[in-house]
Amino acid sequence: MQNTTELIGILQAISIVAKSLALKLMQIEKDVAAYESGAAIAAGKRKTKKGWK
Repeated sequence: MQNTTELIGILQAISIVAKSLALKLMQIEKDVAAYESGAAIAAGKRKTKKGWK
């Protein structure tokens, strides 16, 4: 019974950490997508400006 209780506690802790890491990963993915989107827009603006000269 003691081992079962300890294992349940360990599994709960792992679950909490996994959820936290998943949230952080989703935020990183959003940040990367926003950065890449901004970089693409900036590259497009540079091309547009060169085309107007």
